Amino acid sequence: MQINLTLPLKWAQWWAYILVLMLVNIAFIFPLSAFLFRDFYSRMIPPDTTRTVSFSESKREMGGWTGKTTFQFDLKRYSTEDAKLPFVSPNGFAQSVPLRSDIPYNMDVNLNIFCLNKVTDWNIRDAEVSISVLKSGKSNAAVVFRKTLLLSCANTRDVHSVSGTRRLTTTFAKQIQDELVNSYSLENPFFVEHDVKCLEVSLRCAGNANLIIDPNSSELKLSMNFENSLRNLMIRWKKLTYAVGTVVFDVIITSFFFLAFGLTFLRAGRVKERKDR
Repeated sequence: MQINLTLPLKWAQWWAYILVLMLVNIAFIFPLSAFLFRDFYSRMIPPDTTRTVSFSESKREMGGWTGKTTFQFDLKRYSTEDAKLPFVSPNGFAQSVPLRSDIPYNMDVNLNIFCLNKVTDWNIRDAEVSISVLKSGKSNAAVVFRKTLLLSCANTRDVHSVSGTRRLTTTFAKQIQDELVNSYSLENPFFVEHDVKCLEVSLRCAGNANLIIDPNSSELKLSMNFENSLRNLMIRWKKLTYAVGTVVFDVIITSFFFLAFGLTFLRAGRVKERKDR
């Protein structure tokens, strides 16, 4: 009795091929897919999506008798090919703000303002904050945002009422900041385009009052704008994006591997047939 083992051997051969492909996929292709998609994700959405710069790292200009104070931020653009943007050191020196060259930015401004009346007068005063931009190819800055702020100003008697009989200690200075400082947050007052190379935040107050902007707690926040784009979904669904992206990369690489493996196997079979003839 003869037993035909041709078909079982062929099935065993194919299962061996499938097992080898699965092992190659698990050991090499899938980790490679995860690595490649991570690199792709970091290029699409750099890790430095938000830049926060304190006013103490800007160029400050006092207007003298005009009562105007201006903080100037110089923007320096870097390509997405650069892995990391330079770091802005919180050392109090004026520095350029590093941004990506091909990505638009939203801007938020957080201000902490102390107002002191020169004479005993009204406790409520108005001040004007404005934002100007200087674009490439332009010689003068243009005002793109203006808003009136109502400030609660302190008189001399207000300071005495807060201090009581205590001396000018660190605790007293902290209490002055908590109770007499005006805090304002301007959310997305201006859209920073690609050709903007300089930003100026100015504050002006008319009347017998001194305005002091705390440069250490006041800050400029620039965040990449990804609205109405694939990048926005990639940020909102980061884990799902990594999972789907890795699988897609794995399918693509595996398909090329199968194609190369199949062509090699087919060509080897034809060579064997020619030798048998």
